[in-house]
Amino acid sequence: MELLIIIVVVMVVAMTILRVKFPAIKGAVGERFVNKKLSELGTSYRVFHDLYLPNDKGGTTQVDHIVTSIYGVFVIETKHYDGWILGSENQKYWTQVIYKRKEKFYNPIWQNYGHIQALKKYIDKEDFEPIHSIIAFSSQSTFKFKEDFKSARVIQFPQLLKVIKEWNEIKISEFELKQINRALENLIIEDKKEKKHLQKQHVQSLKTNLKDQRVKEAESIKQNRCPKCGGELSLKKGKYGSFYGCGSYPKCRLTREI
Repeated sequence: MELLIIIVVVMVVAMTILRVKFPAIKGAVGERFVNKKLSELGTSYRVFHDLYLPNDKGGTTQVDHIVTSIYGVFVIETKHYDGWILGSENQKYWTQVIYKRKEKFYNPIWQNYGHIQALKKYIDKEDFEPIHSIIAFSSQSTFKFKEDFKSARVIQFPQLLKVIKEWNEIKISEFELKQINRALENLIIEDKKEKKHLQKQHVQSLKTNLKDQRVKEAESIKQNRCPKCGGELSLKKGKYGSFYGCGSYPKCRLTREI
């Protein structure tokens, strides 16, 4: 009887640990798949993983993958989500639906736009054109998008190589490519302790920035000002009820629930 109780307790503890650790395990497996996929690009491409770029706020911006080539620079944001994925280019938050459970997450196109701006500033090429945003989801996801995207390619992991190779015209000189690669090489951290310390700093920086952003947004909305572009907010009526919308629409499509 005592042995049975011990077995049950061990199983409960193991299941609890697995449930807590499962997202991290799934993410790690997904990253290995993406890394392997990108390694198949060939010698014409250089692949960088998990880089921390300095940002304007004194912190860092973490980029999942950057691929460089004479055909362009590809900034890749990976999302290890399954279920239905809903959202649009101008929505601040997208939705993941698994059965009846819904989870909100920050618009990955906006997220990757921030990564691209940080990259341009870091390599000192703020007017750099041949740079492409790719958002890659797990193949277990199902897209429920109503419109095509203009500023990014939103795909699934197995499509990565095919999509990257769609750009096949030379846009970057060998000299310029070497400069970019040299700059990115300076961000590679081999020491595990140093990397872990940087990751902790990055997380703390994100928390501080998020808190500051929420305070600023709340103040702007109180003053009927758009926190994104500074335009005037006005009360509007939509299909699903009233909301605040920016007066600069369609240039700025920011909306906020009441």
